[in-house]
Amino acid sequence: MQSMEAFRNRQLETLPEALKRPVMFGGNTHGAVLWFYLLLRDLCWIDEREHEWNVFLETDLRGSRGVLGQFEYQQFQIPDYIAEIASVYAQVAHKLGYFQPERVLNPAEWKSLQSLLSADFFERDWTQTEIYDRLGPPSCEHFSSETRVACYAPEPAADWIFFDFSQQLPDSSDWFETPLLRDIRRKDNRLEFFPFADWCQKETEES
Repeated sequence: MQSMEAFRNRQLETLPEALKRPVMFGGNTHGAVLWFYLLLRDLCWIDEREHEWNVFLETDLRGSRGVLGQFEYQQFQIPDYIAEIASVYAQVAHKLGYFQPERVLNPAEWKSLQSLLSADFFERDWTQTEIYDRLGPPSCEHFSSETRVACYAPEPAADWIFFDFSQQLPDSSDWFETPLLRDIRRKDNRLEFFPFADWCQKETEES
């Protein structure tokens, strides 16, 4: 029989790939929420960090429907949030020390990123290529069929900034030549949209 340490190590080894491609592990949004929830909860239990986990349930993951509700209650016409869910759990895992992004921004880089996000920044559309050229490579990426999330993480570990790119429009078989920036998230997973994203707001505005 494998030891508790072997189980812990296997979970930690699995986590980065699961965060990158959550569909392969959770199957759908609800499955991903459960998969990441149980994995991080169990790691905290093994390491006797239940109090820290409970704090995250009241902060980063809070809500009557957990982190998924933070997206759904905004009532936008977005088919699923599986990549976005993975990005939030990646942030939590980083804060807990269970996940290390490929890149973390130093204080000067982080300040430069924050200063970029002025009102003028939201007045035009951006491609993924333009954002990466401007900001450098992301800390990590998360993929679903229609969405690619690029995360920028500060050091020391704190709240991230998320860039949500659309790879195609819902119900379309045509892929964009390069993903287009739909929104960013800075606080409580509130989606801050760009002009391109009018497609996911129309029905809400008309109702």
